[in-house]
Amino acid sequence: MMSLNYYRDEAGNFMERINASDGCTEDKIKMLDEEYKLFKESINNPEKLRHQIYDMVFILFEIAFDYGFDIEAEWIKGKEKKQKKYIENSYIE
Repeated sequence: MMSLNYYRDEAGNFMERINASDGCTEDKIKMLDEEYKLFKESINNPEKLRHQIYDMVFILFEIAFDYGFDIEAEWIKGKEKKQKKYIENSYIE
């Protein structure tokens, strides 16, 4: 299985190869907003919905690449927080 950082780097390297890596974060967030609108519009069309999820994830990976974020570490931290919040603390004594 590939790590999330692998996909982050794949997205960032692709953007560099096509000379499109110079976009500012604000522009990428605007693109993400547009993709989210399309995502909401495609809720009843699974094929379009899958594609919109891909487009949004790709943009998020681009942003993570730009900042050098360790997405794998963030995923693990988030998973642990969710585990604590929703599973470990949900038992009624």
